[in-house]
Amino acid sequence: MKKILLLSIPFLLCGCTPAEQGETTNYNDYGAFLGRSDSNTENFDNYKYLSFEFDDFKKNTISNLNSKGIECYAYFNVGSLETYRDYYDQFKEFTFMDYDNWDDERWINITENSWQTYLINTVAASFKEKGASGVYMDNVDVYSVFKENNMNYYKAASAIKNIIEGVNSLGLKVLMNGGAEFIDDMNDKNDSILNSIWAYHQEEVFSLILDYDNDRFGKQNAEDSSYYKNIAKIMKNKGSEVFLLEYTKDSKLIKEISDYCSTNQYHYYCSTTVDLK
Repeated sequence: MKKILLLSIPFLLCGCTPAEQGETTNYNDYGAFLGRSDSNTENFDNYKYLSFEFDDFKKNTISNLNSKGIECYAYFNVGSLETYRDYYDQFKEFTFMDYDNWDDERWINITENSWQTYLINTVAASFKEKGASGVYMDNVDVYSVFKENNMNYYKAASAIKNIIEGVNSLGLKVLMNGGAEFIDDMNDKNDSILNSIWAYHQEEVFSLILDYDNDRFGKQNAEDSSYYKNIAKIMKNKGSEVFLLEYTKDSKLIKEISDYCSTNQYHYYCSTTVDLK
C-alpha cells in the first residue's frame, strides 16, 4: 500500500503513549507520521521508532530525534512512482499500471537497473546522510503485481533482493512494509535474503480500510488475517522485529490488537484516518 498518513489518537486507541497505557512492557512504541512535516513534530518523543517522509524534515530535526534514542525510518517507495517526486519525469517511462485508490501513483517496473541504482545510490544514500536508522521500504507488493499480470516475477524478486542488499550496504536497516507473498516464496526457497530484513511491517492484519475517502473501516477477513499472522511468525522466528499498522475506531478491536501484540512481542500503531494532510 502507498504511504499511510497518521496521527496520534486518544488514549483508548493504539496511538496512546506508554504512560497512558500503563503497560510494563510497551509494544506501542511505534509511530508512523508520513503526513507530517518539520513544522509539526508533536508527540514524536513518545515513540522509540518513527517513520516519516525525510524530504519534509530538516537534518537537524532528525539529529535531535536521534540524540533522544529515537530510530527514524525514511519512507522509501521501491515498487511504484508518485507524480510529485522530483525524479518522476526521469523514470515515468518505466511505469506500467495505475495504482488502485491512489490517483497520483503508478506501479513501476522494479527490474529496471537504472531504477534500482537510483534508489540505492541516490535516494537511500540521501537518507543515510540525513541521519536515518533505516528505510520504510514500501510497495514490495509489486512482486505480487508481477505475478498476477504474468510478468517475470523471478526478476522482480531479484530486484527486490538487490535493493535490500544495497540498502544494508549503506548501513541502513530495512523495515519492509507488506511483501507477504515475496516473503512466503523466499521462505519456501530458504532464501537467506530474509535474514537481511530487520523488520516485517504489515498493514490491516486485524482491520480493513473500506472507504479511503471517508475513513470507514471494518475487520479483516479471517483468511487474510491468518495469512499475515503466519508471515509475521515466520519473520519473528528468523529474528526479525514485527510491526503492525491498523486502521480502526473500534475499541474492542483495538484491545484485541494490543493483547495480540503484547503476547507476541510485536510493535503496533493504530490510526482513525487513512490520509492526513
